[in-house]
Amino acid sequence: MDLTHWEVARRGSYADGRSFGDYGAFEIVEGRVHYRVDPLDARNAGIVDLDLAPKDERGFVVFSGDYTLVAPCQRAPRKLLIDVPNRGRRLAFSMFNRATPQALLDDPCAAGDGFLFRHGFAVASIGWQWDVQGVALDAPPALQSGRAIEGDVACRIQPSSNRSFVSFGQLGEVTYPPAHRDDPAARLFVRDHDNAPQVELAREQWRFARERGGALEPSDRFIHCDGGFEKGRIYTLVYRARGARVTGCGLLALRDAAASLRAGNGPNAAPFERVVGFGASQTGRVLRHLLHLGLNSDADGGVVFDGLHIHIAGGQRGDFNHRFAQPSSAGLPAAGQRFPFAGTTSRDPATGAEDGLYRLLGRSVEDSQHTPGHMPKVILTNTSWEYWRGDAALTHVSADGRRDLEAHPCERNYLFAGTHHLGGILPAPNTSSSASSPSAPVSSSTSPTGERARYAFNVVDFSLLTRAAFMNLDRWLDGQTPPPSAVPTLAAGTLASRASVLRRFAAVGFAVLDADRLGGLSALDLGAKVDQGICRFPAREVEPYARLVSAVDDTLNEVAGIRLPDIAVPVGCHTGWNPRHPDSGASTLAATFVGFTCFDGALPPFDEYQRRVREWAAALADNRFVLPEDVDRVIDNCLTRYRVAERRTAGVDSR
Repeated sequence: MDLTHWEVARRGSYADGRSFGDYGAFEIVEGRVHYRVDPLDARNAGIVDLDLAPKDERGFVVFSGDYTLVAPCQRAPRKLLIDVPNRGRRLAFSMFNRATPQALLDDPCAAGDGFLFRHGFAVASIGWQWDVQGVALDAPPALQSGRAIEGDVACRIQPSSNRSFVSFGQLGEVTYPPAHRDDPAARLFVRDHDNAPQVELAREQWRFARERGGALEPSDRFIHCDGGFEKGRIYTLVYRARGARVTGCGLLALRDAAASLRAGNGPNAAPFERVVGFGASQTGRVLRHLLHLGLNSDADGGVVFDGLHIHIAGGQRGDFNHRFAQPSSAGLPAAGQRFPFAGTTSRDPATGAEDGLYRLLGRSVEDSQHTPGHMPKVILTNTSWEYWRGDAALTHVSADGRRDLEAHPCERNYLFAGTHHLGGILPAPNTSSSASSPSAPVSSSTSPTGERARYAFNVVDFSLLTRAAFMNLDRWLDGQTPPPSAVPTLAAGTLASRASVLRRFAAVGFAVLDADRLGGLSALDLGAKVDQGICRFPAREVEPYARLVSAVDDTLNEVAGIRLPDIAVPVGCHTGWNPRHPDSGASTLAATFVGFTCFDGALPPFDEYQRRVREWAAALADNRFVLPEDVDRVIDNCLTRYRVAERRTAGVDSR
């Protein structure tokens, strides 16, 4: 019995009636999805505090969320993509259809080049996060004896300038205001880097307040400190909040919306033969969490997701299923940063526990069949930045870094060599000077977190690799085996320590990171109740897990993974790391999300360069790492970079 009801608020023609290849015109439908889940259903047993949510007269937990569905008007759709919005923002239209930022400002469902629709996909964006604007979810509260629960919340703050007060929102607005602003038990810690001990500041030194008009005023969004907050230092705030939500209902919403649409109970009233999911960064980690909880069976025991493309998520899960979880949190040790990290079952060197991301889903008997646990086909794609963050290697290496893990038969894993989290464009954004050599003036590039980086942003565009990886997943579900995984390995000698790679850069004059100060995942002590979803903060970091990256060649480009011509036929070096700007403090720590590009040295003759780029792009297409329709764009990207390097080498500003 389907317990999901679709309310239609708007239905209309999509993209002004534009026709998409063989699939004709599409329609767009928007509204609310109403969910009813049984807290006694064994499929829901892993959702923290679900038993504490209010129940209806039949004992079900009810909640609702936003959705958008774009589907063919006439031809019955066969394939559905569940797009998991990132902090309320739809992803598929930019990630796959390459809709421009301006087009997306005008229409968040802009068609772009229509890639997904030309390939026969309907797209459903499903709200799962409750503390955002946009495509969101109204998650139910967790109550004890009918009253809102109180508990601890932790927030990470790293200001980029000296300030008297700072917001403690986690990549967004504050999720949980303090229950009592004057609570003497609230704590504030500081340290110089993620591997340093936490030092607690005296409670009388700081307060929940901000300055306005030269005076202090109480605040639920800011904290004020005597003497101010120092740029680059890392602060951890722990305080008591009231009003926990059942955040894990977002995972159930994704599962149940997908199952309902698959069965033909959605607003288009047509079943789908195939359902795949896509998430990037935060929402890639959401899909990893969904897999770890085994949430891939519908109420009748059928499969929900046939395949998942998990993009730039690294080896983490996240704040998606514990009490007082903050789904937008990034970089703070909590329940979602614990072992396991790889799909296949392995051993935690810190605790001796054995677990794997896919443990509750089993292994497929053969590529075209599912086990009773409904293990989907999974494509993992990561940039160099997720490796440098310290966790992407853990998706394929043991947690102690001593051995390569056996690949799961239903998984393919790819590093996009020499790329960073944001994807590259030219000219590098928000840049006053661009690195043409290691000693070039520092740049004013600014990351989405407000940090400035020392060098101009990485310009390598990996979006065409993402499209090919997605289509390889689609064809895998048709029985065509995808290309083998392409990641750095111990066996091939292509996996290295961060320190060894940084020494290569330092040797030629680059300002580099301090490997001993770089963060990563560690075994965590979050208290005796963490398995019940109740965390003790701040987490005690017991011992670090392996933090490994791709080795580099003599051009300082990465040797492992899928190498675009930018990396294989280079006119510069391209990294997944970029030091924070000295003016932002902590200049030996990494700026969030970004790497850098440095155009330096003699260039080969243009005709020779063009020939080699074309050959490499053709080889990528032959190996199915780039789609034939995208080969020309790969080549054009490289030729554009050559012209930029040519002007930079000549000392001409190319802005």
